[in-house]
Amino acid sequence: MANALVSLALLLCFVLSATCFAAQAGRPAWAELTPAQRSVLAPLQAEWERFGPEQRRRWIALADRYPKLTPAEQNRIQVRMRDWAKLTPAQRDAARARYRALFKLTPEQRRAIIKQWTESQEAQQAIVETPAPESAEGTKSEEGTKPEEGAAPADAERTPEEPATPAEKTPAPTP
Repeated sequence: MANALVSLALLLCFVLSATCFAAQAGRPAWAELTPAQRSVLAPLQAEWERFGPEQRRRWIALADRYPKLTPAEQNRIQVRMRDWAKLTPAQRDAARARYRALFKLTPEQRRAIIKQWTESQEAQQAIVETPAPESAEGTKSEEGTKPEEGAAPADAERTPEEPATPAEKTPAPTP
C-alpha cells in the first residue's frame, strides 16, 4: 500500500511537471514580451504563436541586441524579417534547406557562392536605381509610357518605303 502511494505520488509529480513544462514551452507569449521587443519583432507577430521555444529564444536574443546595432544593420534586419514573414511554409523550408546545404560546403566554396550572390544583388539594385535616360531635349525618355488615346502607333508614322528595322529591308531587284 505504501509503495502504491509513493508510486502514485511520483506519477502525479511527473504529470504535473509535464503539464507545467508544456505550458512553459509556449512562453513567452507575445503579450509577455517587453514593449521594446514587440516593437522590434512586430513583423513576426502573426507567426509568434507557431514558433517553438528555441525559435522564440533566438528572436528575443536578437531583439535584445537590436538597440546596439547600427541603423543600417537595424534596417537590414527589419527588411529581412518582413520578407521572412511573407514567405509560405514551403518557401521557408526551401530557404532552410539552402542554408543547411551552404554550410556543408568548404569555406572557399561558401565564399565564392556568397560573393556571386552579393554581386547579383548589387547588379539588381543598380538596375532598380538607374534613372530613365534623357533625350536630347532634356526630357525623360518616353519608353514604357502608354501612347495617348487615339494616337496612331509609331509604325503608322513611317511611310511604306521606310522599313521599321534593317531586317525588313530587302535588296532592290537587279535588272
